[in-house]
Amino acid sequence: VKLTIKTTAYILFSSTFLFAQETGKNYAVFNDLIRHTEIESFYTVNELRRVFENPEVQEIEEVLSRFKRKPEKTKSYKEYRAIFLNEKRINDGVQFFFDNKIIFKKIIQDFKIDPLIVVAIVGVETGYGEIHAEYSVFNSLYTQALNFPQRKVWATKELFELLVYCKEAGVDPFALRGSYAGAFGYGQFIPSSFRHLSIDYNQNGKKEPYNWEDVLGSIAHYLKENKYPDDYNNFSFRSKSWQAIRTYNRSDHYANTIIELRNELAKQVFLSF
Repeated sequence: VKLTIKTTAYILFSSTFLFAQETGKNYAVFNDLIRHTEIESFYTVNELRRVFENPEVQEIEEVLSRFKRKPEKTKSYKEYRAIFLNEKRINDGVQFFFDNKIIFKKIIQDFKIDPLIVVAIVGVETGYGEIHAEYSVFNSLYTQALNFPQRKVWATKELFELLVYCKEAGVDPFALRGSYAGAFGYGQFIPSSFRHLSIDYNQNGKKEPYNWEDVLGSIAHYLKENKYPDDYNNFSFRSKSWQAIRTYNRSDHYANTIIELRNELAKQVFLSF
């Protein structure tokens, strides 16, 4: 029987599946990556197998519990906003704005966006860079893919994006740390958003999740790609700017809190350059 290259490849991958399914639940996610993504365009089967056989691969129990008590879902708006709208977060945000004033001036020129919205986002997401690396990003996504049927497809796709980013950037997949949901960097981008919507704002040839110029420019770029209008300062409920902000974290509580923090910052920051 004459075998085509495609048929031969199918047989090789099929035998890999048979082997994989006998070696533990690590390979449930491994198999899904091969079946449902284009991971083989970036990794050989053996390279991918080595990733999943790494002893650092593990489920994170706290990720499971954190999803069950997400503040966006479990808290009233009054309780939710109290987490982020406090004197320290406001004062730190004002200082952060002035520390990065040159970058924000460039953002206004390039993106025609209110820079205090960007400040508020990094304030809520990471406390201006203070809180950003609690969990292994790989293991967070791996845990979700194994344990949450409703998030399995999403988490598998994000694992694919993470592994491709790590390959492209020369980063150890297990060295990258972020939130329980799998976001990372000062801007808390999920892997797909980082790969496709972050930018090299300082033009040094790399998109860096822990470089403030890249991060702030990437947040502004993300909002513009999600239809934040030029020079638009209507932040009312369901306005175009509100809807763009909400895409960053699909929660009304989140969007409203970002805007409230922005308004508090604006009381102390006069936007003139």
